[in-house]
Amino acid sequence: MIRLLTDLAPCVPAHGLALEEAIFEAVRRGCEDTLRLWVNERTVIVGRSQSIAAEVDLEKAQSLGVPVLRRISGGGAVYHYPGNLNVSLFLQDGRPLGGVKATFRVCGETIAGSLAGPKITVRENSLFVGGRKIAGAAQARRGNALLYHTTVLVYPDEIPMQTLLRAARDDYRPIGVASRPRPTTTIAEVTGQTPSLEGIGHRIVAQFCRGLHRSVYEGTLSEEERRHAQALTREKYGSAEWNCCR
Repeated sequence: MIRLLTDLAPCVPAHGLALEEAIFEAVRRGCEDTLRLWVNERTVIVGRSQSIAAEVDLEKAQSLGVPVLRRISGGGAVYHYPGNLNVSLFLQDGRPLGGVKATFRVCGETIAGSLAGPKITVRENSLFVGGRKIAGAAQARRGNALLYHTTVLVYPDEIPMQTLLRAARDDYRPIGVASRPRPTTTIAEVTGQTPSLEGIGHRIVAQFCRGLHRSVYEGTLSEEERRHAQALTREKYGSAEWNCCR
C-alpha cells in the first residue's frame, strides 16, 4: 500500500519544504511509502548546493514579497506558485527504480503517461511539450530511501519567471551548480482547457500505482511527522542560516 497525502490549499513555503523532509525521514525510518500532492504559495526554491545570489534576483523577490528557500534535493532553482502541482514520491527503498538517471526517466514517463492531451517527452529530469518545459524534478537519497519530487506547471502566473530567476535572463552567470533554463509552458496553455489540480493529481497517482504495482489509500500525517515539520519550519527552513548558507 502507498499512503496518499493530499493538500491543495497553498501552504506557507517554509512549512511545505519542512514537511518534505519530515515525511522523507519518517519513510526512511520505516513509515510506509508515500505520495504527496501539494501546492505552495509563491516562492523561489533553490537546489541544495546553489548560490542564491547567483540564482535569484533577491531585490525583486523582496519587493514582491516572494521568499527564497533552499531544499534538501539537488538541481536548479524553480519558481513555485499556486498554479503549480507539486508531486512527491517517498520510498523506503528506491533501488528498484534504478539510479538517479533511471529514476528520473521512470518517474518522468509515469507522469507524462498520466497527462492527457499533448505529446510529452522526457529529457533527463524534465518533461517537455515540443521545446517548452512543463515539469522539472529533483531527487534526494538517504541510504536506500528515495525522495523524488516534481513541479508540474498547470496554469501560468502573473509574475513571469524571469522576473525572479536569473537563469531565465541572458546575463545569467552561475556559481557552482547551475540551473538549466528552458522556455516553459503550462498544461492550460497547451490544451486550451482549465484542468483542475485535483483531477491531474488523481491521474498521476493512478499512473504511479500502476507502475509500482501498488494500491493507494488516503492517509494522514503522523503526530511525529507534524512535530518534526514544525521544528524544521522554525529551525531550518525559516532560518537564514540554512536558506542563505551559499
